[in-house]
Amino acid sequence: MSVRIGKIELSGVQDLHTEEARTLVEQRVPEQQGSVFQDLGREPVTILIDGLLFGEESLSALETLRQAHAKAEPQSFAADLVVGTDLTDVIIEDFKVRQVAGYKDRYRFSLRLREHIEAPEASDAAMADVNAQVSADGAAWGDASLAAAGVLQDPASLPAALAANPALLDNLDMDALGDAVAGNLDKLDTGQLNGMLDTLAAADPTKAGGLIDALGRAGALGGMLAKYAQEGADFLKQLDPSKLSSLMKAFSGGLDFLKQLKAVADSATRLAGAIRDLKLPPELDRIIKGGPK
Repeated sequence: MSVRIGKIELSGVQDLHTEEARTLVEQRVPEQQGSVFQDLGREPVTILIDGLLFGEESLSALETLRQAHAKAEPQSFAADLVVGTDLTDVIIEDFKVRQVAGYKDRYRFSLRLREHIEAPEASDAAMADVNAQVSADGAAWGDASLAAAGVLQDPASLPAALAANPALLDNLDMDALGDAVAGNLDKLDTGQLNGMLDTLAAADPTKAGGLIDALGRAGALGGMLAKYAQEGADFLKQLDPSKLSSLMKAFSGGLDFLKQLKAVADSATRLAGAIRDLKLPPELDRIIKGGPK
């Protein structure tokens, strides 16, 4: 009779039998004959094996069985007696061995094996990955929302906050940001405004356009035009003209107009200064100024 436990082939098995039982709970019925039994399922199968180990590999096989017994590790099991059952893995519950006197490399052993059944998965095991992802998404959303709230408190912090957490852009409402910029316009210089618009233009041009629209609705574009008249608006060069709203195009045109107007005013100032400093011959100077001849 051949039996295999893990990687060990037990060819000297002399006796093998199983013990199989079910767990039945007896429920007695008052004033009635007999009982009602509640079936709680079958017990793990118990297998008893007696046999011989012999040959040069017998000591190695004994050591392997000892290790499996000591570690209580499940071992695969195969035998003709259990063919057709659900029994596939066993744990060595008891192991006895003695050497047969007068024979070299011959040992008599007894094994008591118990069926190993994997513990059932928790009822929510299938949802563990989903719950973990939901928790991660919730934490990321919370961080992004907190960062967006900080930007609304201090609009100038937008470039640094967006660099640290790009996801905050999904939680940042452009109307709310426009109101925040309009409320703090007197405290913001053109460098800070340009940094905000540059950052939005690089991350999402439509967001930059949305902010300009929001500033227009908040009535803050006039103040921005006055600030940008001195330094211009380089961030507009990064935007796709086809995606600009009419309000943003008007803002861009207003900047160009102010630049040209400032250039004309500067030229006129320089011309007036040059005329004032111009020195004419005395005769021509008397004619122009209307002095005595």
